Amino acid sequence: MRNFDKNEYINSLLIRLKASDATAFADIYRMYSRQVHLFCCKSLSKEDAEEIVQNVFTVVWEKRHEIDLQYSFSSYLFSIAKHQVYNAIRSKVALKTFTEKYIEDTEEAEIMPEYDNTVDMMKAKLKKIIDDFPDRQREIFVMSRTFKLTYKEIAEKLGISENTVDTLMRRSLNILRKAFTKIVIFIFF
Repeated sequence: MRNFDKNEYINSLLIRLKASDATAFADIYRMYSRQVHLFCCKSLSKEDAEEIVQNVFTVVWEKRHEIDLQYSFSSYLFSIAKHQVYNAIRSKVALKTFTEKYIEDTEEAEIMPEYDNTVDMMKAKLKKIIDDFPDRQREIFVMSRTFKLTYKEIAEKLGISENTVDTLMRRSLNILRKAFTKIVIFIFF
């Protein structure tokens, strides 16, 4: 396919995408997902890169009406990917900071000696639960709880909807609530 024909084809797909055509979106995904994945793998693990690819195309779908046909779609796509990679790296650093700060804060708190083992157990449990969250969910949780960002600020930084932030925070808090309810019942009864 000549370059001109390819550009026309991509533009026709983008026009259909802007009109919410799911088939055009699938075609665009097939055309670009491998390239985006390879780009992400330069900075992230394969698993993290796969998640970023999904996030990139979620943003494309959510913002499909805003796509400007006068600019390179490829550049637009890779700028989203670059932003997502940056956020993923930043969230890993933030998680490490959160974990270290939480452990430091609880170590400085005055705890009666008979509860030392319980506190250590709860700290370890909290860290494990947070570590087991999917990357995006963990990133949102840390941004909310450690850096005290609002859902709106998180959504803007990550290029996702506030609804997504709210949903993932609810999941995180439900998981923590269930886990710690069981621990408290076990400890005190």
